[in-house]
Amino acid sequence: MERPKVISLADIVRQRRGEALRRLRLRAGTAHWFVIYWRFWEDSLDRLADYLKELKELKMPIEDLKIETPANEPIIVSTRDFAAPRALVWKVMTEREHVARWWGTNGQNNVITDFDVRPGGKWRIESHEPDGKIYIFVGEYREVDAPNRFVWTFGMENMFIGKTLLETHTFEEENGVTHYKSISRFDTVEDRDGMIASGMEEGMRHGMMVMDEILGELTRG
Repeated sequence: MERPKVISLADIVRQRRGEALRRLRLRAGTAHWFVIYWRFWEDSLDRLADYLKELKELKMPIEDLKIETPANEPIIVSTRDFAAPRALVWKVMTEREHVARWWGTNGQNNVITDFDVRPGGKWRIESHEPDGKIYIFVGEYREVDAPNRFVWTFGMENMFIGKTLLETHTFEEENGVTHYKSISRFDTVEDRDGMIASGMEEGMRHGMMVMDEILGELTRG
């Protein structure tokens, strides 16, 4: 049996180059070959520029979540960039209709019973799992400086009694990209490590991917 012919990458490159040269020779009867060649690459560069412009206008998500756990310090530092202005990122993180969409992990249905974004304001979110379990997250806003920074407490109702985190969230914008940073402070390093082991990163990644979708909708209007 005859073995199938294997086509290498070099063969494909040579084939494409040959096709391009044949097209240039066909057009050479009306202009010098160098002019044709230059026009060929000029057209290609124009198409590339249009494509890059399209990508920029689409504001593709930036999936660069980074979670750090400094040794001997009971904190978690999370950073992530969003391809959207700071005002929009603030909106998505502080308005209940948006928070209800991105909060928690995939498959959860969220009901927000309190969300008062001001110093002393309470927040409360009920996350309903597909299996019927309900996890209730609660806290209070300590500081609000829109759209730069907010500080709140974070706890769970009827769970981890006495264990309340203090979280600081900051937003900085540069060239239309928002640099988000959160610092979660725990009572002990053991509590911090327990949160990491709980799978919190999965929830954060899912939530931020949904935020990207919402930001895209808001950007497109």
